[in-house]
Amino acid sequence: MDEYRLPNANNYGGIDNLDSNGTGLIRTIGWDILKQIGRKIISGDFNLTTISIPIKIMVPLSFLQTMARAYFQYPIFLKFANECSDPVDKLKYVIVALVSCFHKSSHFMKPLNPILGETYELVYEDGSKVNKTIYKFFLD
Repeated sequence: MDEYRLPNANNYGGIDNLDSNGTGLIRTIGWDILKQIGRKIISGDFNLTTISIPIKIMVPLSFLQTMARAYFQYPIFLKFANECSDPVDKLKYVIVALVSCFHKSSHFMKPLNPILGETYELVYEDGSKVNKTIYKFFLD
């Protein structure tokens, strides 16, 4: 044990995965992909680029919804930065705003691919608005 180890860490320093539903989902997805690879190899078609990802891996949200929800803390921290007079504190709040969206990218599930022309509008509590269409999102 050392002072940097989390109190709930296992012997190897990591945290045990206690989510049996998530583990089961990952195993079934892996099994589905292995079955597709096996069928390709047996049929003689070694083009593994045509393997499709099972729909079980998708979150029932589109890409635009996922992006808008990932940045929901932006207005909060940018408001705090605006209210600070010290430039170092302003920089700290801007960095926290940037880092606050990373928790949404650390999960296993993948958002659905957007459709060209899809729009999504979101209004935050402070009145900040997100209004994006998929073609503008990539060209901005």
